[in-house]
Amino acid sequence: MAVRIAGRVLLVAVGLCAVGFGFFRFTDAFETAGAHRGVPVCGTAEAGAGAECLHQESGRVTRKYEDDGDSTSYMLTVARETAPSGDYSVSKPFYEDVEVGSVVDLRVYRGTVVRLAYRGHQAEHLHILWTALVEAALVIGIGTSAVAHGLAAPPARKWWVAVSMAVPTAVTTIAGSFALVSLQWPLALTLALAVLGWLVAVTVSWSTADYWNF
Repeated sequence: MAVRIAGRVLLVAVGLCAVGFGFFRFTDAFETAGAHRGVPVCGTAEAGAGAECLHQESGRVTRKYEDDGDSTSYMLTVARETAPSGDYSVSKPFYEDVEVGSVVDLRVYRGTVVRLAYRGHQAEHLHILWTALVEAALVIGIGTSAVAHGLAAPPARKWWVAVSMAVPTAVTTIAGSFALVSLQWPLALTLALAVLGWLVAVTVSWSTADYWNF
């Protein structure tokens, strides 16, 4: 009995460590996505010598098209002065006002376009670390399954119940992480919502594993 309890405690502890690492990767992706906010434009009084700043460029619209998915996205292909062309999502008013051949203003941070502007319209583009988000989701999914398995302690023949919950947990985590990173709410609020979501996930996984414990 003591060995079984020790094994359950160890499994929960390992799972929590995995979840903690996943949240660390998520936080890193969140901060990287919005790192350009508050950074001054190069050449202004606010930009100190040697400090990071937003570079200004001009880009020419070479194509505009609508991408129909779950909802319509309005896309512009913009040719840059110092880098290859890129496709950027803009609002419908921005899309309707700009024409092929129009020159748009770009703000570039660490080599990545983070903002487009044209005649009062603006479109922000976050540098989302998809690799970090997917890695975080996978680790959190595995960690959550370990925690649920340790708490429910199903018989060995039922181990697959807790393990199978890693897949929907990871998929849900990817979707939730992308939404939270895109919204760029304050970090404290974002983490609070992320932890709340994880508590729901571990409760569902625990209940599912415990249900099959017969």
